[in-house]
Amino acid sequence: MKRFLIIGFLLFVSNVFAQNKDKYLLSINDFEAKLRENTGIAQLVDVRTPEEYMRGHLKRAINLNFNDDNFEDIVKAKLDKTRPVFVYCFSGRRSTDAAAFLRDLGYKEVYDMAGGFAKWTSSSKPYASDNTTTQPIAAFTLENLDRVVKSNSLVLIDFYAEWCGPCKKMNPILNRIADQNKNVKLLKIDAEKSDNIASVFKVEEIPTYVIIKNGRQVWRSVGEMEEAELKEVLAKMK
Repeated sequence: MKRFLIIGFLLFVSNVFAQNKDKYLLSINDFEAKLRENTGIAQLVDVRTPEEYMRGHLKRAINLNFNDDNFEDIVKAKLDKTRPVFVYCFSGRRSTDAAAFLRDLGYKEVYDMAGGFAKWTSSSKPYASDNTTTQPIAAFTLENLDRVVKSNSLVLIDFYAEWCGPCKKMNPILNRIADQNKNVKLLKIDAEKSDNIASVFKVEEIPTYVIIKNGRQVWRSVGEMEEAELKEVLAKMK
């Protein structure tokens, strides 16, 4: 009986913890509304790299790179534990880890934006940019992409990011598949550098894979895939 009581208590605690965690993971609109509610005291933090931040960020956000070796020291120097903290990254993965890290440091009220900056921009929300050029820094322009699509009947687009672990694991798989299927044009697009293209394709998570056949999107998938699974998908496109 005592054993069942202990198990029941642990399940209760686990459920409460999950509910509290979900309470601070906000949709784009809820994140925006919560920021507005806390005008004057909110600490808005972009945890991406400085390069990503410069290309575009939420207005009034400060940049504290979560991948910086001195992140903890920088946070302690810049953020007030008595005020709410709002964090975001590109897709929501780094910000989730950053939010958990901040809570471990004693920050009680840490809100995380689900879907990240990719979701924010694809929802046509306003943002600021430190770029002095009028053209976005991108590996591809929409015009270049259009030319590739028109000149190839089957295009596999890989939306990736330099920091993305699953993207790195998939890279050799994609290269092998491209070598073995000469009819498939593999196009690798850095979703953060080419955020204009990512926005058009509504890329909210990475890696995201898109297949365009004869100028029309016919398939898309998010996350890691088995090599055999992707080969099977492409085989059906021939």
